[in-house]
Amino acid sequence: MITKRIALLGGLMAAASAFLPVPAAAQEKLRITLDTNPTHVRNRGVEVFAEELKKRVGSKLAVEIYPSGQLFRDRDVPKALRQGAVEMAVPGTWQLDGVEPNVALQTLPMFYGVEGPVVHQVLDGKLGQFLNAKLEDRMKVKVIGKWIDLGGQHFFGINKPINSYDDLKGQKIRHSGGTANAARLAALGANPMLVPFPDVPMAMSQGVIDGVATTYESAWTSKLHESGLKFAFEDNQFFGQYVPMIGQQFWNKQPKDVQEAIIAAWDIAARGQRELAAKSQAEARDNLVKAGMKIVKPAPAAVDARRKQLMATQDDLVKQMKIEADAIQAAKAGLAAAKVPF
Repeated sequence: MITKRIALLGGLMAAASAFLPVPAAAQEKLRITLDTNPTHVRNRGVEVFAEELKKRVGSKLAVEIYPSGQLFRDRDVPKALRQGAVEMAVPGTWQLDGVEPNVALQTLPMFYGVEGPVVHQVLDGKLGQFLNAKLEDRMKVKVIGKWIDLGGQHFFGINKPINSYDDLKGQKIRHSGGTANAARLAALGANPMLVPFPDVPMAMSQGVIDGVATTYESAWTSKLHESGLKFAFEDNQFFGQYVPMIGQQFWNKQPKDVQEAIIAAWDIAARGQRELAAKSQAEARDNLVKAGMKIVKPAPAAVDARRKQLMATQDDLVKQMKIEADAIQAAKAGLAAAKVPF
């Protein structure tokens, strides 16, 4: 009798359990690592992407943005993506030449002084597709669309005004990384110093550096003027861009509709971000002037002359960095079509 009751109870419990809600599978995360602060123009563009993606995928993905290097700095992104330690990153091209040399094209002397619209013209077509394919193969990632903008990088001084190229001689200038960036500073007479961006204020206060190679927007949003940055030399050393990439392992396991949603969301965000970047750079420049920064802009002829001077170092750089001849020729053709003298 007891056995029959136990059996009956077990059956009732089994039947009841059929009507209980089944726990949903754990929501998959798309973690995005950025090493700039939340007000930075890159972060703001990525936030638009996150919102657009949420509209398209709903609860299929939990999109999480980690700013200010909370997860990884850009220099550590290639390894983190490859190992699956994070799903998405948007590193600067200057952080990637150690992994895929061809992506450093923008930092070569032929691009010195070249402004954003021309960079877009040269890199948005077949050359950009070539570079993306190289990155995808080397880094085991998926590049999900157009590169977004940081903007033109210039020289900034702390204690000594930079009124001409001669004022750069002997100055210890922080740069963000990349073989060509260091070589450019050295060729212009400065001493290149590799300092991660979050550490720049301390390096300034301790006298480790005399100046910084960065953009107006980065200087303003990081409040470097409050740490002593007083002077700017607006030479457009190179036009900085960021590459949107998702780890291949994560990308491959997503259904087609999610992949398409990611690409569509990024396309919207990238187009808006480029406009935002240009506006932000202009506003940051104005804000720095209002805060007391003195800005000198060299004449176009002086910039062209320096580009031609720097070109003497390009062949050696290309060999050292192992950039492919086809990429160089395509870039030269694009610049020549845009009437850039080199």
